[in-house]
Amino acid sequence: MENHQQAAAAPLKFYSAWYCPFAQRAWMALLHKEIPFEYIEVDPYRKSRWWLEISRNRAKVPVIVAPAGNATGSTTVIDSTRIVEYLEDLEPHVNRLFPCDPNEKAEHRFWVDHINERVVPYLYRYLEAEQPGEYRDTSQEALLEGVRELSNAMSPTGPFFNGTALTAVDLLLIPFAYRIDALLGHYRDFSLPTTGASWSRYQRWYESMCGTAVFQGTLTGPDHYRQRLIEHYLPYSQGKGQKDVTAVR
Repeated sequence: MENHQQAAAAPLKFYSAWYCPFAQRAWMALLHKEIPFEYIEVDPYRKSRWWLEISRNRAKVPVIVAPAGNATGSTTVIDSTRIVEYLEDLEPHVNRLFPCDPNEKAEHRFWVDHINERVVPYLYRYLEAEQPGEYRDTSQEALLEGVRELSNAMSPTGPFFNGTALTAVDLLLIPFAYRIDALLGHYRDFSLPTTGASWSRYQRWYESMCGTAVFQGTLTGPDHYRQRLIEHYLPYSQGKGQKDVTAVR
C-alpha cells in the first residue's frame, strides 16, 4: 500500500487496517493536521506477541506510536477518539479540529460521545441482525434517532457540522456514515430518509464529506473500495462480526 507520507521522514508510526472505520478516523486526522507519518497495515486479529506489545494488549487498530522525545520514552496512543484528541494537542495551530472556546469545545465533545454511543453501536447491531424481528427493528429505530439528533445539531449553512471548516465531529462520523450507506444499503436494503429539513441537511453534509480530500485520501483502491468493503463485512451481516463494536457505552 502506498504511504501518504514518506516513511523516512515520519516521526509517527500509524498502525491501521484498510477496512476499519475507527482507523480511518485517525488516518483522516493525520492528513488533515498535515502530520508526517508512516502507514503500517496490520491484521489486528492476529494476536502475535509483537502486535499485542504494540497495541498495549488490545489487539485493535488504530494505534499511533510517537518516538521517544521525553522522559517517559515513546508514546503509544490507542482508541480513535483519543488519537484525534492527541493529534490536536500535538499540532494545535494547524487545521484545528476542536474550537478554542471551552464552551464550544465541550459542545463538540458531547457530539463526539453521541456518535460513539448513539450511532456506531446501532450501525453494527442493525448490520448483524440477519433475521427480521425486534432486535433488527429496535436497532434501526435507534440508529435513525441517533443520526437525526446529530443532523439537527448541524450548522444550517454548512456544509460541515460546524460550518465551513472541518471539525472532529465530521471526521469521527464520516467513516460510519459511509458504512451506513454502503453496508446497510447492500445487506439490509436500507437508506436514511432524504426528505425533511434534518435529513436534507444530513445529505448535504454527507455529500460534502465524501468529496473532501482527507476522506478520498483514505480510500484504498478507490475504484473498488466500496465493493471490497461490502465483501469484507459479509460475516458481520451474518451475525459473525466482532461483538465489542455493538456495545452501547
